[in-house]
Amino acid sequence: MKPTGGNNPYEILLHKLRQPVKLQVGDVLFEPLSKNTGEVTKITPHPDGKLVKIRWRPEDHLPHDSEYFHKKVVRSIKNGEYEYSPKTPASEA
Repeated sequence: MKPTGGNNPYEILLHKLRQPVKLQVGDVLFEPLSKNTGEVTKITPHPDGKLVKIRWRPEDHLPHDSEYFHKKVVRSIKNGEYEYSPKTPASEA
């Protein structure tokens, strides 16, 4: 479903939120509340769904890894708790 008319920001935002989020290894997440940046390092299957391993790199602290269910990460992105930046083809080289 594409936005139907003009440059209505609300309609563009709704269209963007309806798009499925396809997490891949190398994607970057930003958590505005704590200003942490994280990178998806691993996605593994699990009997209850996919597990996503994120390496968070907080400022002035050592990086640490956390595991979340894929469903929780996608929900957090759609709710605006995380800002999502997919991996670009130029960063693969």
